[in-house]
Amino acid sequence: MANETTDLGRRLFRILTVAAIAETIWTIYLGWKLPHTYVADHWDAAWVGLDVAQVLSLLACAWAAWQHRAVIALYATIAATLLLVDAWFDLTTASRGDFDQSLITLIVEVPSAAVLLWIARRALLAYSGRAGGRRLHHVSLPHHEVRGPDPRD
Repeated sequence: MANETTDLGRRLFRILTVAAIAETIWTIYLGWKLPHTYVADHWDAAWVGLDVAQVLSLLACAWAAWQHRAVIALYATIAATLLLVDAWFDLTTASRGDFDQSLITLIVEVPSAAVLLWIARRALLAYSGRAGGRRLHHVSLPHHEVRGPDPRD
């Protein structure tokens, strides 16, 4: 079983490395081909949708904290990521007149994301038994057995 886990890790490493290389090539292409300015028809829906996703991820994180659930690490990571994406787009899409407001948003969003990532780290440590987490209960995660092909097939 240890060899199967190692093989899976190697395959995953290869797949993710190829994905990162492909994404790098795509990003270079986009940087070269995309126009400097672009008018979006559903600009409001994009921003409201991002904010709704942030609200939902923060509520999920709050629920997980209230219930002492290990999934708080995932929800906190999602919420932090959305806040960082929001901060990035606030700054990169701001016009000269909006820059001060975007900077204030950045001052709130980036530290909030850092706190959420700290929460995720603490939760992972607590649930793995390394932090002596007094408030979070230890949860053992299920182990999945990897089996070969069924000889009856």
